[in-house]
Amino acid sequence: MTQTHLVTGPFPELWRDSKSVVVIDGIGLDGKVFVNDPSIEITLVKSPEILSQVDDVEFANFRSISESVFQRLVGELNRVHGTNQPERYWRIICGAWFLQFAQVWYLRWKVASEVLRLHGPTPYLRLDVKWQELLPVTHDEASLLFATDIWNHIAYCEAFKFVSKSDRLEKLVYAPEQNSELSKYRSVINFGLPSQSAKSKLESILAKLSPRPRVVLAGVTQSRSALVAMHLRLGMLPRLWRFSAKLTPQPVDASLREQIQLSKSTDLGFQEFLARSVSHHLPTVYLEGFKDLSMQTFNENILEKPPRAIFTNTLLHRSEQFKLWCANFVAQGKTKLFSGQHGGGYGVSRFVSWSEDYELSVVDNFLSWAAVSPSHKSKACCVQMPMGEFKPETKGNLLIVLGPVTRNSDIYGMLGVQTNSNYVQFLDLFLSDLPQRVSSQTIVRPKNASATRKPARVAAEQMAGIFSSSVAIDPGGMSLDQRLSQSRLAVVTYNETTIPSNLMNNFPTIALWDSNFVRLNDRASSVYGRLAEAKILFHSPVEAAQHVTEIWSDIERWWNSDLVQNARRHYCENYAHKVRFTALTVASVIADNL
Repeated sequence: MTQTHLVTGPFPELWRDSKSVVVIDGIGLDGKVFVNDPSIEITLVKSPEILSQVDDVEFANFRSISESVFQRLVGELNRVHGTNQPERYWRIICGAWFLQFAQVWYLRWKVASEVLRLHGPTPYLRLDVKWQELLPVTHDEASLLFATDIWNHIAYCEAFKFVSKSDRLEKLVYAPEQNSELSKYRSVINFGLPSQSAKSKLESILAKLSPRPRVVLAGVTQSRSALVAMHLRLGMLPRLWRFSAKLTPQPVDASLREQIQLSKSTDLGFQEFLARSVSHHLPTVYLEGFKDLSMQTFNENILEKPPRAIFTNTLLHRSEQFKLWCANFVAQGKTKLFSGQHGGGYGVSRFVSWSEDYELSVVDNFLSWAAVSPSHKSKACCVQMPMGEFKPETKGNLLIVLGPVTRNSDIYGMLGVQTNSNYVQFLDLFLSDLPQRVSSQTIVRPKNASATRKPARVAAEQMAGIFSSSVAIDPGGMSLDQRLSQSRLAVVTYNETTIPSNLMNNFPTIALWDSNFVRLNDRASSVYGRLAEAKILFHSPVEAAQHVTEIWSDIERWWNSDLVQNARRHYCENYAHKVRFTALTVASVIADNL
């Protein structure tokens, strides 16, 4: 009888000499099965199809389990660092990393469990990569590693070893080339550490005018006129603040990590899998590098007294220095933390993303683009990011806007699937059903792929070979706003920032995605239902292509109809409220909640 092996990554060493394989997510970045030996019998396991079966009860159970493990981590961090900081302090500092790691780790565990159920205890090869080689320095680096094939290969091996309760199924394979590539990649992304940048003239002036600020705008770019407006509304001059101290990676202390004990359960389910794994994945900046982080942060960012309010749009997700700095003030109970929505996709998903969950858990008030969340912390404000003004070109192109396509699923949020063959095949069906008079004017725009920061994304040159029909690929030489200005219609294939941006700008737009993978909460389902009635939203690529064909010669007639415009305005009222004076509106919400 032929022995079947499990393959968990696109590395030929894993299936060499095999006759039969079960492959997890076996579609490569070229859209083809990466096990390309015709003599091998292949069974594909598509993780999006497994993960789409998660229901509300399962997700609630996942959140409960994750929270209990995080509570134990808080205790261990206080013990290791000799502190007695409150839970909120550590949640601000490392909660974002923990929530994202827990979601990705759960999804790998669930897929491994299903593979075991369907195919039994299958032997597998594992590249000889030590856990220290994959240990991130920062959350930013961890987020990038989560998208890589090597990280996911090791993650699936760990998950399958755990669910099969066996070490004997695994055999190590020496792979120096893969180790070298991993090391080079981590150096290229500088371990997720920030680059240094000098203060602007405006920041220097504000430092002199407001040496003891009561309101700090961290990582926020504002014009002088906007600051004047905020000053008048707040009754105090806000201070712009940036964090640019140089952090350096610290050596891994394996013995220290072995002391972190989060396991308390005899149950061999996900809770134990997560608890056992944290010490080998916790970024070094929270453990070995925490002393250096503290020194660099407080040596350069000195305030004589805590500000009354700190506001940021993005630093809670990106800056380790900011998180420590603001956690220090917030823990004293004298500072309120405000964050502003910095992109679309908030308040729409059936399962709350790790980033939305994190922000609402740590801030005092979240300034959303509209009433996007039922949370008492969420304050309906306005769109706070600069949005370009772009208008359609009557005789322009059809622009298809892709999401951040990666080979490994759900690294950006629970079940936000833009990965694997499911997504690509869905788009291919749409393209192949367009008539030649439309397809000849169609341009596909991939989400920016960069060899340095986003190498796990499908790049423009790779995308050209994925679709069965010939289509022009936008290499990204111009901004999205510029490309839209040359188009008569946009088809947006992911439910994030481009949707509210386009609808807010009244740009003719069709949203297209598979509802099996883009799953909405009840409130969003009602709002998006009106988009579907107006034929702005489609879940069938064939029906979407038919609609585009019907309206192609007169987009304006369809777009300016009462049905479409009422649905668009209704969406904007719920998810993209636009005001003329953004800074003044933001200042009013902050002032009203101090």
